Amino acid sequence: MRKCQDLDSLLAGYVDGDSAPADRSSVEAHLVKCPPCRERVAEQRTVRAALAASRPALRGCAPPDLRSKCAAYAAAHERPTAPDVPPRRRFRVSRWVPLSVAATVVLAVAGVFLFSPNNRVEALTTQLTLDHMTCFQLAPERLQHADAMTAEQAWLAQHRWGIHVPDSSTANQLELLGVRRCGIGKAGVAHILYKWRGQPLSVFVVPRTMHGPVPDEPVVRFGHEAVVWSDRDRTYVVLTRGQPSDLAAVVGYMKANAR
Repeated sequence: MRKCQDLDSLLAGYVDGDSAPADRSSVEAHLVKCPPCRERVAEQRTVRAALAASRPALRGCAPPDLRSKCAAYAAAHERPTAPDVPPRRRFRVSRWVPLSVAATVVLAVAGVFLFSPNNRVEALTTQLTLDHMTCFQLAPERLQHADAMTAEQAWLAQHRWGIHVPDSSTANQLELLGVRRCGIGKAGVAHILYKWRGQPLSVFVVPRTMHGPVPDEPVVRFGHEAVVWSDRDRTYVVLTRGQPSDLAAVVGYMKANAR
C-alpha cells in the first residue's frame, strides 16, 4: 500500500478486527511507515469505543425523523440469508449496522449546534467530549509542557483568529500541554490541552456566542464533566473526566485568564 488514500476502503474492517489476513497485513505494513495514518486508526478506535458504550444515550438525543431514517437504513442493509453473500460478510454487515446508526446520531447532534435552536449545549458538549478523548489518546508522548505565549502566536499565525491561552499554574496544579484545532464549524474550535493533577483537562474556545440559555450546572457526557459559559463573542468549555468536586477553582482560573 503506497498511498494513504488506499487505506480508506480498508480502515473500517481493520479497526473492527474483521479484515481478511491479506488486507490486515497490507494495512499494518503501511502503518509502520506512516504516523498520520497510525493516528487515524487510534482516533477511529477511540471514537468507536465511545460510540459503542453510549449508543442508547446517543439514540435518545436524536429527533424522531432521524431515528426513523436510521431504522430504515438498518432494515435495508440487513440481508442475512442471501445465498451469494459469504457468512463472514453477513456477520460484518449485521455487526456494523448499530454502530453506523450511532455514528449518524453523533453527526446529527453535532449539526444541532450549527443549525438548530434546540439542544445546542448538548450537541457541543457531546462533540467536544469525543474530541477531548481522541486528542489525549493520540500520541500522548507528544503532549509535553508548552509555553502559553508561543502557543498563542502559533495559533494566530495558522488560524487567523486570536486566543489568550491560560498559562500553567502551580497553585492550581495545572500544566499547559499545547493547542490543537477541533474541526467544528468553518473557523474551527481552539482546543487547549492541560494536565490537571496529572489527569487530562481541556479548555475549548468557540469563536462565537452560544444562542439561548447556557446551563448553570455542569453537563455530563461519556463520564466527563463539562462547564460551559459565554463571554463577549466567545463560548468556553472546561472539560475533564469524572465529576470532581473541586473543579470550580480551575474554572475560575480559566474564566479570569481565557479570552
